[in-house]
Amino acid sequence: MKKLLLTTIVLGLSVAASGETSDEAAVRAAHEAFVNAAKAGDGAALNKLLADGVQYSHSNTKLENKQEAVAALVKSKGNFVVHSQTIHVYGKAATIRAKVTAKNPAGDIPLTMLQVWVKNGNQWQMIERHTTRIPAQ
Repeated sequence: MKKLLLTTIVLGLSVAASGETSDEAAVRAAHEAFVNAAKAGDGAALNKLLADGVQYSHSNTKLENKQEAVAALVKSKGNFVVHSQTIHVYGKAATIRAKVTAKNPAGDIPLTMLQVWVKNGNQWQMIERHTTRIPAQ
């Protein structure tokens, strides 16, 4: 019990110190869970994190529904790194913008990413994802 209380206090202080609201922290945690599940190819976790109506759009313009996105992520075990993300919460909706580097045998691909998350009950789920390639300078 003391360990749980201490963990709660530390989490609360870190949220307060960062200026992050509890919803922003929850969206950040959901996004981190998504990244971990994608990299592990964890279909069960991905099914919980993606909303039923998700539209999962790739930088090559391919658009996937939930079943297609989960199957592709389980098969490929996403190889990407997320950089400099920002989170904004608007009631029961939130956006995440980030720079992402997709790791590829042919070379790294720099991307910008936008995700939209919705709060279903107490759980945040991704409903929209779109990436765009960053042109070479």
